[in-house]
Amino acid sequence: MKNKILIIFLFFVSFTFFATNAEAKTLANKKSNTYDEETNQLSAYQRLLTNRYNISIDNSIERSNKYKLIWRKHIPKTLLYLTGVEGLYSPNFRTRYYYGPNSNQLFGVPYHAVEKEKVYNKLDKNSYTFYKLEKNSNIPYNAWVLDYGTIFSDGMGYSVYKKMLASIEYAKYDKNLQKCAFIAATHFVQGDTSDDSFAEDYSDTIYEQTHKTNYNQKIIKPDADAYSKKIFSMLSNGKISYVEYFKLMFKHQIGNINACGNRIGVYAYPPYSSIYGRVVLFYLHK
Repeated sequence: MKNKILIIFLFFVSFTFFATNAEAKTLANKKSNTYDEETNQLSAYQRLLTNRYNISIDNSIERSNKYKLIWRKHIPKTLLYLTGVEGLYSPNFRTRYYYGPNSNQLFGVPYHAVEKEKVYNKLDKNSYTFYKLEKNSNIPYNAWVLDYGTIFSDGMGYSVYKKMLASIEYAKYDKNLQKCAFIAATHFVQGDTSDDSFAEDYSDTIYEQTHKTNYNQKIIKPDADAYSKKIFSMLSNGKISYVEYFKLMFKHQIGNINACGNRIGVYAYPPYSSIYGRVVLFYLHK
C-alpha cells in the first residue's frame, strides 16, 4: 500500500514538473515570437526609416524591464500632432526608434492615437503617460509616444482661452479661428513649417478653413528674452496663474493685434507639453 502511495506521489510530482516546464517554454516562446515580430518589422522598414530621418534603431531588455504597466486602455481615435519627440517606442519599450535632431521632420504630420497607457519607471520612481499611434504611411510600425511630445486640439481648453482673451483689450474669442490657431500650433512648433514630405501644406490647410488669405499668427515664446524667462519661471513655480502669465507676455511680446472685428483664435500648449508656455494667436488682419 505504501509503495502504491509512493508511486502515485512520484508520478504527481513528475507530472507537475513537466507541466510547469511546458508552460514556461510556451510563455518564453510567446515572448520570443513577440520579439521576432518586432525584429522582422524592423527589417522591413529599417532602410526606409534610416534614409528618410537618419534615425537609429536599438533594442534594450534593460529599458523594457525598467517600466511597469499600471493601466492601458483603448480610446476613441483621436487626432494629434508631434513635437519635442526624440524617440518612439515599441509596445514593451524594448525597441526604440531614435530620431534625435531629425524629429522636426515629424512636425505638421497628422497622426491618430488609439490607445493610452500609464507606466511606472522603477528607476526614477515617476509615472508617465504614453499614447499608441495608429500606423500610417509616415510611421509604418506600432509606436508609442510620451505625452510630452504630443499636440491635441484642445490644448489648455476653451474655457481658459476665453479667459485669456478677456484679459486683454480688443480681443474676442472666435471658434472658427480657434481651429486655425490649432493648425498653426501644429506647424510652428519650432518657428518653422515642417520639412517632411508627408506634412500638410500650411497655407492650403488654412485657406480650406477660412477661405481668406489675409491671415497672420503671433507666437508668444517663454524663452524669448530674460524678462520672458522670468515670467515663465513665475508660472512654473505657481506664483501666477496662466491667465496672468498670458496677459504679461502679451503686453511684453506683442502689445496689440489689428484683427478684423477683434476676433482671435488662440492655442496654448498644456503643462505636460515639451513647449509649455508657448501661445499661438491666429487672426485675420485688416
